Amino acid sequence: MRRLTQDTENERGATAVMVAVMMIMLLSFGAIAVDVGAMYAEKAVVQNGADAAALAVAQKCAKDTSDAACTTGSALSGLLANANAKDDLTNVASTVVDKAAKKVTVTTNAQDSTGVHFSTFFARVFGTDTTNIGAVAEARWGGPKSGVTSLPIAFSECEVDLSVAADGKTQFLLSHGTGAGKKDKCHETGSGLEIPGGFGWLTTTSGTCGATVDLASPWVSTNNGNNPEKDCGSALQTWKEKLIADEKVVALLPVFDQDNGLPGDKGKFHLKAFAAIDVVGWDLANQDPFHYMPAAAVGYKEAGGYSPSALGIIGKFIRYVALDEAFDVGGTTDYGGTVVELTK
Repeated sequence: MRRLTQDTENERGATAVMVAVMMIMLLSFGAIAVDVGAMYAEKAVVQNGADAAALAVAQKCAKDTSDAACTTGSALSGLLANANAKDDLTNVASTVVDKAAKKVTVTTNAQDSTGVHFSTFFARVFGTDTTNIGAVAEARWGGPKSGVTSLPIAFSECEVDLSVAADGKTQFLLSHGTGAGKKDKCHETGSGLEIPGGFGWLTTTSGTCGATVDLASPWVSTNNGNNPEKDCGSALQTWKEKLIADEKVVALLPVFDQDNGLPGDKGKFHLKAFAAIDVVGWDLANQDPFHYMPAAAVGYKEAGGYSPSALGIIGKFIRYVALDEAFDVGGTTDYGGTVVELTK
């Protein structure tokens, strides 16, 4: 019987060949794991830079379109884009400001010490030394058009127009009452109400403080009587704590130009804008926190000859630019409120 044997000498070196073949695969996976991961990280960097640059230029434009930073090719873009890069290097390919459309578009590219590109690591083995990574961001500015108000109360344009020049002077936005010894031209009823049975409060979603306002559908229902939502107490308490700590409280408050003349909960206001008010104090009801009148607010109310029962918010009409995701852009800026938002 013949015995079969295997010549193992013929298999010497097979492992080396397999390792050599596998090394190609290992290097490929290394290129994917390291280079692609680094590319994603760099993409986030250039996108953050583009976002920051677009928002910063749009903020400048919202405050003053004649500002040198509110121009195509604005140098501010480079500063913000670089500040958002770990190596302080991000190339701003272009910054385009469209003042008519109130829009800023910023395009950025990856940049390193060797040029405007992203340098690879393992991918060099396959002849790919660099690759291009870019990002685009678009920001708009303009008056708030729709959103959830920080407090569900509206004031007539007559009240807000008292300091429409944005001179920073204190004023009393009345929701009820008149000034002593004079006939208030901003209120239609003898008792000083905006509408019979109404105190300026808007209807809200049950259990919330905010009222959803969309100037494209401007007629908003009102609440009957002086019955603010209980949930607004926590919002006003937060305002109070900020003022005590010498922090600013700026509220975007709805402004109406007419009402339907019906009483109570049948009443409606026709909203036209939002007003930016630097709040000083408020007298909206008899209990805390719906009543917070520091010395400056009390002094202004008394000096203005307002009756003790007059209700409303004391504050200053200002120009205010908000990076506020709660509001959409598209309304008027007549009353100082301007919103900047990323749209791309």
